[in-house]
Amino acid sequence: MENKHDILKRYYKDVWERGNLDAIDAYFDLTSDADRLLPDRRIEPGEIREWVGIIRSYVTDIDVKIIKSIEEGDWISAFMVIECRRLDTGQPVKAHQHIMLRFTKDKKVESYPQFDFLQFFEQIGLLPENSLELLMGGTRLN
Repeated sequence: MENKHDILKRYYKDVWERGNLDAIDAYFDLTSDADRLLPDRRIEPGEIREWVGIIRSYVTDIDVKIIKSIEEGDWISAFMVIECRRLDTGQPVKAHQHIMLRFTKDKKVESYPQFDFLQFFEQIGLLPENSLELLMGGTRLN
């Protein structure tokens, strides 16, 4: 059986890099809600399909690198760098994601992703540069 790191690497290659959104369901088993860390934060494959589809509508040539992963029991935590290019200008974009996942055998049963949307949207031109600093200083973005 593949280890969790290899499954995660294969998932990001299939779904993010190749854009095979139909493959998402094969990586999940959401038949059990028992013992969830955050019962109110269930992430469905349909949400991931929509989310990745939106990201892919802005960028191309996606390359996901797992910089560090830590496995403990059924869990894996991974920090990733996502490098890609804007569709409209070809400019490089770099974003970061941290994810915690719980597996049963080779299927994801819980997923808690944290994606740096501020940095991503700044780089694709949908938010001004230094948005976080502006917001922390009290600026309203209209």
